[in-house]
Amino acid sequence: MAAQDRTTDNSVNKMLSEEGWRFSFFQIVQLLERYFRPAARVGYQGPASEEIIRFRPLASLSFPVSDVASVEISEDDENKPRINVTTTFLGLYGTTTPLPIFYTEEILWSDKENSQVRAFMDIFHHRLLSLFYRCWIKYRYHTQFEKEGKDDFSKRMLGLIGLGTPGHIENAGLSAVRLIRFSGMMSQRSRSASALEGILSDFFDDVPIHIEQCTGRWVTIKQEQRISLGLNNCILGIDCSVGEKVYGRSGSFRIVLGPVRYETFVSFLPDGERFRILDSIVKLFLKDALDFDIKLLLSGGEIPGLKLISDSQTKLGQTKLGQTKLGWTCWLISNPSKGLEDQSLVFKPAEMKMATVTH
Repeated sequence: MAAQDRTTDNSVNKMLSEEGWRFSFFQIVQLLERYFRPAARVGYQGPASEEIIRFRPLASLSFPVSDVASVEISEDDENKPRINVTTTFLGLYGTTTPLPIFYTEEILWSDKENSQVRAFMDIFHHRLLSLFYRCWIKYRYHTQFEKEGKDDFSKRMLGLIGLGTPGHIENAGLSAVRLIRFSGMMSQRSRSASALEGILSDFFDDVPIHIEQCTGRWVTIKQEQRISLGLNNCILGIDCSVGEKVYGRSGSFRIVLGPVRYETFVSFLPDGERFRILDSIVKLFLKDALDFDIKLLLSGGEIPGLKLISDSQTKLGQTKLGQTKLGWTCWLISNPSKGLEDQSLVFKPAEMKMATVTH
C-alpha cells in the first residue's frame, strides 16, 4: 500500500518496526514467518538457535493499548535476522502478571534491559507465547495453508486419499489444492456415481458431465474357470457358462461429456491434456476394479469441414483447426447446409483406442 506521499517504499517490515502496535500478535507472527521463512518455526521443536523470533512481555505497569508493544528487527553477527517481539499479555511481570507486583517493580527499578530476573523469566515467556501461537494456528487451516498444499495439514488431508507420499500428486498430474476439498468423499468406504460426477464437474466446470451406471461389458473367463463336461464348472444354473466370455452389467460405467465445442472435444481425446486429468481423477476415485469408457459429444454446429491436401506423407486431411485424425476427428458431411446432429465418440481409456462411433 502506498504512503501518504504516494510512494511505495513502506515495506511490511518497516511498518512492523515503526507501528507494530497496529497489528495483532497473531498477524505479526504470520507476516514475519512468511517473509523470513525461518528454519525453525514458532512453537515447534526448534532448535532454539534457528528461531529468529523471540518473545517477551513489556516491563511496564501502564495500561496496554494493543497485543504488541513493539517489534525490533535486526541482524546478529552472522547477518541472520533477529526479531524481538514485545507483547502485553501472558507475562510473569507487567500489568497481566499473576505474581505479586513487587517482581515487576524490582525489574523496573533495576536496569530492565539487563535484569537477570527478567532474562530468567523470559526463557519461559518465549516458549509460553510460542505455544500459545501454535495453539491458535493449529485449527485455523486458512492461516497455515501454503501454496500447492505444502503445509502439514494439507499433507494429512492428501494422505486420506492416498496422495500423501511425495511425488504422487506430480505423477498423477493433479492439483493438490483442488483435491483437498474432496478428501471427505474420496476417503469414504463407499464411492457413488453422484460423488464422481460432482468431482469431475468441479474440475471441468465448462463441460456438461453425466455418469451412466451399469453399462455392461464382456468379461473373458479364465481357462481354469471354463466349463469342462463331467469334470468341473458344469452344474447348470450354478457355475456353468457356455463360451469364453460372459456378459455382466455391474462391472462398468460410462462418463458422458458434452455436447462441447471442437477445441474442448479434442482436449478430451487420449492424447489431450484434459483426458490425462480426467483419467487420473477416475482411477484415484475408484476403489473397486471397475471398467469405464468415455463418451464425447460434439455439438453439431462445431463439426469441422474436411479438406484433402496433397501431402502424401502423414496427413490425411485438414480442418480449419489443424490436422484431422481418422476415426476420431474426421467426418464426411453430405449436406452441410442442413442442421447437423451432435456426434459422439466412445472409447475405453484402458485400451486407448476407439470402441464405437455413433450418430
